[in-house]
Amino acid sequence: MANLANIGGRSKQPKRRYDSTGRRAAAAERRLAVVAAARDLFEQHGWAATRLREIGAAAGVSQKLVEAAFGTKAALLQAAVDYAIRGDLEPLPISQRESVHAMEGAPDAPTMLRLHAAHLRRINSRSARIAAVVEQASSADPAVAALWRRMNENRAFGVTWATTTLLRKRGRRRGLTRSRVEPIFWVALDWATYRTLTQHAFLADDDYEAWLRDYYAATLLPAARR
Repeated sequence: MANLANIGGRSKQPKRRYDSTGRRAAAAERRLAVVAAARDLFEQHGWAATRLREIGAAAGVSQKLVEAAFGTKAALLQAAVDYAIRGDLEPLPISQRESVHAMEGAPDAPTMLRLHAAHLRRINSRSARIAAVVEQASSADPAVAALWRRMNENRAFGVTWATTTLLRKRGRRRGLTRSRVEPIFWVALDWATYRTLTQHAFLADDDYEAWLRDYYAATLLPAARR
């Protein structure tokens, strides 16, 4: 019996599977390039003076691709902020990341505060400058104002979380209350604190982290632990 696949003199070749892995990786690289360029240009030139075409040129892509991927300049600013805070483009929020789990699992207050100082050093060194851009532009654009509100809501959550976590740890200063601890963390989480200490007091990032550890020790730990 003749092979039906060979009727007409041609053999039927198996279909080749389409492998989209390379395309996805290339798209992810382009997205990262655009977001990183946006962060840099927003920090250098501010909100009003930064154009989508300039961001695209810095990233090596067209303005149309930037618009197709992000839509508006405000949406791209939000992506740049998220990238600066998280350090990557993964959607996993900070509250679910390993650094936070490590602080929650810390055996005592000194360890938790040491980890928290390192945690803030990483985040603020990446995001303090673009946070200033958002704050300054929040009065000029409703979408940026909404972004600034969200950033401050997230910061308030960080203060509440840090306070709750500390108050559950042994080895903290006696007599601490939520009302006494929260202002201490508000100062630590403030991007302006980082900018003041690095731009005006000329602290390097290592020295900024050491300042945070000393600040926490003086305000949140007993004298014997300082």
